[in-house]
Amino acid sequence: MTVASAWSNGACQFAARGLILRFFCRLAAVTDRRAKKNALDWDGTFTNRKVLALLDRRLLFVDPPRIVHWLASDLQRRLTGGGRPTSTRKDVVMFEKRCRQQAYCALALAMTSVFAVSGWDSAEACAAEPCLQRIEVADGWKIKSFAPREALDTSLLNQAARSEESEGWLDVGRMPATVHDLLLRLGKIEAPWLPHGTEKCFWVGQKDWVYATRFSVEERGREARLRLMGIENKVDVYLNGKKLASHASKLPLVVDVSDHLGSENVLVLHCHAGSRADSGKRSDRGSYLGPNPSISSVGVFDQIFVEISEGNRLEEVLADVTLNETLTSGTVTVQVKGVSPFESLDLLVRLLDPNGESVGETTVPVAVTGGEFDVRGVLQIDRPSLWWPRGYGDQPLYRADVTLLTHGEVQEIASRTLGFRRVTMPEPLHFVVNNVPVFLRGGDWVTPNLMSDVWDTARVDRLFDLAENANFNALRVWGPAEAPPDAFYEQADARGLLLWQDFTRLPMRSDSKSIETCTKAARAMIKRLKHHPSILSWCGCNEAAQWAHEDYNKDFEDHGPWGGLAAAEAVGAVCKELDPERYYQPSSPYFGMNPNDPREGNTHGYTNMWFVPGYDYLNFASEDTRISAPVLHSLQRFMDPDDLWPQGYSTLYLHGNRRPFPETWMPYTCAESWKKTGPVEQFYDATDAAGLVHRLGMAESLYYQDTVERQRRGRPATEQSDRRCCGGYLVWKYNDSWPQVYSAKVDYFLEPKHVYYALRRAYEPLMLSFDFDTYLYLWAINDTREPVTGTVKIQLYHLEENEFRKEIVREVTVAPGKSTVVVRLDQAGIRAFRKEHLLFATLTDNSGQVLARTHGFADIERRLTFPEAKLKVEVREGALVLTTDQFARCVTLTGDAQGDPFGWFFEDNYFDLLPGEEKVVRLLGQHDEGRLTAKPWYSPHATTIDWKRSQ
Repeated sequence: MTVASAWSNGACQFAARGLILRFFCRLAAVTDRRAKKNALDWDGTFTNRKVLALLDRRLLFVDPPRIVHWLASDLQRRLTGGGRPTSTRKDVVMFEKRCRQQAYCALALAMTSVFAVSGWDSAEACAAEPCLQRIEVADGWKIKSFAPREALDTSLLNQAARSEESEGWLDVGRMPATVHDLLLRLGKIEAPWLPHGTEKCFWVGQKDWVYATRFSVEERGREARLRLMGIENKVDVYLNGKKLASHASKLPLVVDVSDHLGSENVLVLHCHAGSRADSGKRSDRGSYLGPNPSISSVGVFDQIFVEISEGNRLEEVLADVTLNETLTSGTVTVQVKGVSPFESLDLLVRLLDPNGESVGETTVPVAVTGGEFDVRGVLQIDRPSLWWPRGYGDQPLYRADVTLLTHGEVQEIASRTLGFRRVTMPEPLHFVVNNVPVFLRGGDWVTPNLMSDVWDTARVDRLFDLAENANFNALRVWGPAEAPPDAFYEQADARGLLLWQDFTRLPMRSDSKSIETCTKAARAMIKRLKHHPSILSWCGCNEAAQWAHEDYNKDFEDHGPWGGLAAAEAVGAVCKELDPERYYQPSSPYFGMNPNDPREGNTHGYTNMWFVPGYDYLNFASEDTRISAPVLHSLQRFMDPDDLWPQGYSTLYLHGNRRPFPETWMPYTCAESWKKTGPVEQFYDATDAAGLVHRLGMAESLYYQDTVERQRRGRPATEQSDRRCCGGYLVWKYNDSWPQVYSAKVDYFLEPKHVYYALRRAYEPLMLSFDFDTYLYLWAINDTREPVTGTVKIQLYHLEENEFRKEIVREVTVAPGKSTVVVRLDQAGIRAFRKEHLLFATLTDNSGQVLARTHGFADIERRLTFPEAKLKVEVREGALVLTTDQFARCVTLTGDAQGDPFGWFFEDNYFDLLPGEEKVVRLLGQHDEGRLTAKPWYSPHATTIDWKRSQ
């Protein structure tokens, strides 16, 4: 618990104020006697007011000597009685000395007491209570549907003010909540993702919906504003019976209500029927986020506040961080705009380190012109703690507190999270962070829930946990979906995930209105996000330039330059103006002989449907798509049982059968998904739904394993240079917005698919990789900050005879950010061998600890016979410990908690295990006990145990 959070506790404030004031009351009593002796008119309460002011301005614990000197001097001036000298300078010094001694005792006593009361573990400046009040309007909301209408008449407004259940009003509960959220919670509709679910709740979007609540305001101040952070679609806002605004955007709405706010208030929101409003900014998502996008989200998806102030406000707070080349000196620049009725103010900028300690501050005088001000504050910090991407170091976060003061009184405080890191790009899309090359590993982030834009913190936390477990260090925030709220970027900062940030749905066209819309939206996003250390780069749009090019526009004709180029260049100019340190790219993909040339710039992996020259060793992938099915229990949740495995279905690939799954799956998929599978032909045909899920999942896994390992190797083994061609590889897409059969690596129900775990292994920072080419090579890849030295052992293992045959041992050292060929196997003793063998390799350190391991097959899976392995499973400190008697192919872990198969989140799954290995798997999910089953895919032997986390 920090001091700032503890100070908000009333008991803590009472304890601290009481103890501190006890001392100053004694001081005041002494001063009062001296004042009376000098015939001064003073009531003895001055010091108490001064101390309370200091507490409110969070200054008292910052610099006690300075404060005591100020108090003593101020008191001494009062004792002079308007200039009559009553004591010498020596008296003042002695008086100050006594004050200081007693003040330290009082402060120590107060802090000790507060520590005991609230459990503070660190000391920082006490949080002030600013004059600006922000009151969340979150409770007491009711909702009702009406036939579509232009406006609400007096009778409906009066009915809304009453919001009586007898008149059909439904209790929303706590906000925010969209209409679909509420109706689903109340059982008025079924989940729209169920078969035909969107059709069944289509009526919701054909109605007008009215939200209403009452709220009280104790102090109205000089100025009041209503801030609605997120409402949709077209919404009219009424306060106390008067229509104040109409809004048709998902961007925040701020309304001046100074002349309309009372002590008791009625707020009414009239959400109009119809699909999402077209403001000229948003475009259709298409079907990539789900096969049923016809659902119309309507209602309130973010918080609503009433802000009351004396007219002094921070309108815009921008923060920039720079770091010198030697990483020894950082600069924080804060640019602030605001309004005030005063002619002058002060701006206090304080920088707090990751421990909450102040490491620098500056007070900047602010001149107000025409009621507005624009001021800059700059702080220097020596040897700041460096922020690193995940896997390369820690993520220490600083905080810049910006405090607006009028005559020493706090009006408003704004904070920005900061991190000190230096990003350079010595060659296109090969990033260097803090002078260390960083290979980007991750996926594309999309809207977590297509049905509702309400931010689900628990859902997002789990997605970040899964990304960390999969060894991600980067995400691409996909532009055609809505940009996440600030909480997403705070998570990325804290977890060390670099973000390739697309601008959100910019209408990249050549007309002036579109260009103006693009630049305005880009400017707003940059200002909102640029202080986050996680933001790596900006991108104008998704695939617009690619589809305009003759190689990809279906008719193979050159239609001239991309029509969005003027808008993209205008957005680039905004980036250069506001955030010149970060890389900007007009569209993704971009650069090369066509915009999707893998040898230059970045590419999207269209090799599933197109022949793409140069893809074997690409420069950077910001998307690569293959599809598979979610796990079986997820399919069973959202599919009609008759659709899952229709009677008479066969997976035989016959002429005319274009799809690797039943025709009945088509309503649950999209975007020609059947063309985007992995190499399913390498796997055994399925005879049931579980087998089909396995086949599709393993095929996708094989594609990504081969591709990611090749890109991380970065060049052919025969290449003389040690340069790696690829600077990063991101998959499309990381998460699902809707239950479907498509390309997410984590499904809508937050269940990791087969491919998730394949990527986890392929994204290991330190990795071994077999390279099956004309010759057979073993590589070592080191994407960490430190060199790695160890012993590599390569073994030839016979699958059917359960024997290790030949062995190669080599010492190896791999430099940071490098890949190296450890050995060409035929030159070291493993030459020709039958394809029933697999190759197994480990890298161990001096103590024998396994740092990396891999294995590879010499033939495709459907031509191999796997043994009927038996597993032994133990529990050690809550984790599973698995061993096997023979090679175990695709060990599948499942859990059951009183019938619930969801939410187990195994650290690893669908892995292979060799005899002699010990595999440890932690359980990271929501359950604390249940029955767990481990089974190799091709073995009839399953091992089931009762598990408790406390074991």
